[in-house]
Amino acid sequence: MIDDFTIQALVVSALVIFSILSSKLFFRFGFPILLVFLTFGMFAGSDGPGGLEFSDFSLSQSIGIFALIYILFLGGLESEWDSLKDFLSSGLKLSLVGTVLTAAILGILIHLIFPVLGFLESFLLGSIVSATDAASVFNIFKTGSTNLPTHIKKIIEFESGSNDAVGVLLTTIFVNLILSENNFNGWEFARFFTMQILVGVMMGFSFGMSILYLMNTVKLGYDGLYLVFITASVPFIYASTTIFQGNGFLAVYIAGIIIGRNKFIHKKSIFRFLNGYVWILQIGMFLCFGLLVYPSKLLNIWFPGLLIGILLIVVARPLSVFISLWGEPLSIKEKWFISWVGLRGASPIILATFPIAQGLVWGELLFHVVFFVVLVSLLIQGSLIQRAASFLGIIESENNRIFQPRDFDNIEFPGMTLQELIVPYNAKVIDRALFEIKLPTESHILLVARGEIFLIPSGNTQIKGGDVIWILAKDEVMAEIGKTFMEIG
Repeated sequence: MIDDFTIQALVVSALVIFSILSSKLFFRFGFPILLVFLTFGMFAGSDGPGGLEFSDFSLSQSIGIFALIYILFLGGLESEWDSLKDFLSSGLKLSLVGTVLTAAILGILIHLIFPVLGFLESFLLGSIVSATDAASVFNIFKTGSTNLPTHIKKIIEFESGSNDAVGVLLTTIFVNLILSENNFNGWEFARFFTMQILVGVMMGFSFGMSILYLMNTVKLGYDGLYLVFITASVPFIYASTTIFQGNGFLAVYIAGIIIGRNKFIHKKSIFRFLNGYVWILQIGMFLCFGLLVYPSKLLNIWFPGLLIGILLIVVARPLSVFISLWGEPLSIKEKWFISWVGLRGASPIILATFPIAQGLVWGELLFHVVFFVVLVSLLIQGSLIQRAASFLGIIESENNRIFQPRDFDNIEFPGMTLQELIVPYNAKVIDRALFEIKLPTESHILLVARGEIFLIPSGNTQIKGGDVIWILAKDEVMAEIGKTFMEIG
């Protein structure tokens, strides 16, 4: 008899594999890949054809937070600080002022159009969908829209990576106001907001510097432990900051920026690992959120959901962008584009579970409204980003784009392999020139990476501990080459 775990493993893995393969087809038509996972999760749920029973909002919230902190951390690592710092003021204004304005404008519009919702409830809904989503924005820029101006992408990425903190603050404040019957006064608001931001920034910076120091000074016995160390550090930063009343989302993003802009051992390997790991988390998170949704309930709230989504896209977001970026050295067309790429995704869905967790009676209805708004945002904004950039004329021409290789693929040749080797710090070949190392004639060293420096090797190039070496060789001699470079002195 087949046990329950085997059945569950088969269903979940098949769902993930089918979603990934289908995403290739949908991406050709311009749909955001994460929307595919969200939709497949929805149709696999208890109210869809799949019939999978899942309604644990608390577990989904934990999964979403866990995935989001890694998404933000990786976004910080890859932020390329040098290209961002000249436009840091624009990113900060969008993240702080723009998010608050979006919540306020949308909250007012919701209350005017749907007066059945109270003032606080309207502002709570506006606060939940006020922050742009890091998972959706980072994913869009990785899988498409690569020919956008670098400074525009960096401003949008910084905003989406840092404004989750503001969204959490606003949502928490209005939930407390509703539950406490207006006993949550202005002083509490100011103290809570200040503590969250200041503690988040300070602890993020401190943890980032500490992790960087430990990565470069502590010699672990096994290379894989560096991956484990930095992976375990991310939830530690979030939890520690939260305990001290700071914003954990902001802390992990700041820590990622601090670590990413400096050199540390196995940097490229860690980047590659975290990219794959974050993809797993994103797929699991969006499938999980989709399972929570009842399509029949979406049909009941499609009109208010669609109207709120349109108001967010064409009124609240553009107004907040133009007001917050007043006086910034950006053209009108660039500001219009920034307002268009205000994608909503995982962040609002996670925040929509807060009222449910606090026991608000209409929390599940609000969750479905937010989910519908996210669908509208991803479907309309996400699928038209490239067209919007073309229409506004801000796409870089091919002649102006500089090719910057980010990584090396394992290119296969008939009977040959391109292999990457990392030289141990106590290997026998340390400080020996390449001409002194007897390698098979059926091999050729193409490149040596030493930290952030790439060396085109010659016979006099000396090998150092920690060097990353790319070797093209016939399959039958690769084992011998590996033994030569990995042999301990």
